[in-house]
Amino acid sequence: MKYSSCMQEVLLYMKQEILNELNLVEDHERECKLATGGLPESIWETYSSFANTNGGTILLGIREHRDSFTVEGLTDKQIVKYQKDFWSTLNDRNKVSKNILLNHHVRPMTIGVKEILRIDVPAADRHDKPVYIGTDPMKGTYKRDYEGDFLCTEEAVRAMFSDQRDVSGDVEVLDEFGLDVLNHDTEKGYRIIFEQLHSGHPWNALENDEFLMKLRAVAKNKNGTLSPTIAGLLFFGEAYHITEVFPNYFLDYREECDDKAVRWLFRTHSNEGDWSGNIYDFFCKVRTRMDDDVAVPFANRRNGYRVDRVDVHDALEEALANALAHANYYGRRGILVVKKGKELSISNPGTIRVTKEEFYAGGNSDPRNPNILKMFGFVNVGERAGSGVDKIMTAWAEQNWKKPEFDFSERSDRVTLKLEVGQVVYIPGAANLQANIQADSTGADEIRNLNKEQRVIYYLKSHDSISTQQAMELCEYKTRAGARKLLDKMIQNDILRKTGSGPSTKYIFNDNK
Repeated sequence: MKYSSCMQEVLLYMKQEILNELNLVEDHERECKLATGGLPESIWETYSSFANTNGGTILLGIREHRDSFTVEGLTDKQIVKYQKDFWSTLNDRNKVSKNILLNHHVRPMTIGVKEILRIDVPAADRHDKPVYIGTDPMKGTYKRDYEGDFLCTEEAVRAMFSDQRDVSGDVEVLDEFGLDVLNHDTEKGYRIIFEQLHSGHPWNALENDEFLMKLRAVAKNKNGTLSPTIAGLLFFGEAYHITEVFPNYFLDYREECDDKAVRWLFRTHSNEGDWSGNIYDFFCKVRTRMDDDVAVPFANRRNGYRVDRVDVHDALEEALANALAHANYYGRRGILVVKKGKELSISNPGTIRVTKEEFYAGGNSDPRNPNILKMFGFVNVGERAGSGVDKIMTAWAEQNWKKPEFDFSERSDRVTLKLEVGQVVYIPGAANLQANIQADSTGADEIRNLNKEQRVIYYLKSHDSISTQQAMELCEYKTRAGARKLLDKMIQNDILRKTGSGPSTKYIFNDNK
């Protein structure tokens, strides 16, 4: 056993030495082939898979077995012949659809005293995908995951062709539909938030149809009348009309538990029928549920208002908006958001359209539905394209929570974000709020002796309004649901009335009382 363990350590060391010499990291995408009997036929599947995924390196003359490398090497004659054969096939359009390599991508290398042939395949630009073998993309397009090369489904190939377009697909006008397929309550709710955020904006004076045209949610069809765009239908439409264009369209939010006898604690989805089922209303419903999971400790700003939202809230809503804006709505299984305990996952069909390096770096998100992202931006959600990943990573690092994980599933053509949420332990700028906290603490004993309704009244005597989050903390509810029930009861009793909507909802004294 000691010998075996020692040998394993030696093999790992030798492997790392070879990787260092090749300037490759351990997790770098690579494929080792002996190539002793000629240029391997499987090299073209690997070329296609690397080009259509994240790029990688093909090494000819190296045997890889589990945790070890064996450099067998190639002769000078073999290297010359393999290079000639490789370039010849690569430039034959009947054998390979596109050559994305330059001369420096194919070169001999010396490892110790032996020669190998190294082929670096970059990730293809989306305009060049799919890169396939032969003349039929449906039978010759490959991608790669941790298990190796695999043949793409026809659905995945069609998605790559669709992604080639520079003109955003979500501004396409749906001539067969009129504006009656849009949900007017969704439009009204969106405009209220827009007007609150953009007081004095010239669009506020427009008729509803004109406002929607400015958003590019509707446009003139071939008959000169108005029809929704794809973005407009997805954002403001009714689900049963959306599925006429996107048969696989489905938005699903679930709260699960460990008890197998309980299927889920709460669920809402786009096919329920008692709400619109569009992506904006789904966003508003789910954002509220996600916000409830982020417990914010009591703190006051200098102006006396409570801290209701921190960076985590903004990051969560941007993560959800990005999933909705980057989704391939022709793809299977739709949008899925699952909460289980402290774990939250957000999953959308459609892989990213940039490299992983660009994705994590931010600033070049290349959304699949950019007009949807713009419409979210007008209500201050995801307003900085490409900033979402950095915002999430920074917010979670501030709280010292588990690092967010992205799962790029090439086989299922999905992106899944896995998050851990919990009690906020750090509030940016909290050091500047302590004086106000001390000032408010003088009345703490008095508040404790009041019932919940009296606490709300007490608070409103010194503040202009109260939010659901403020009421939850003030009345010591564990979730917002209890606070909302209390506030609704006070509205029914004519003590309070509601102002605003969505995240801007506040409760004030009823002046008519």
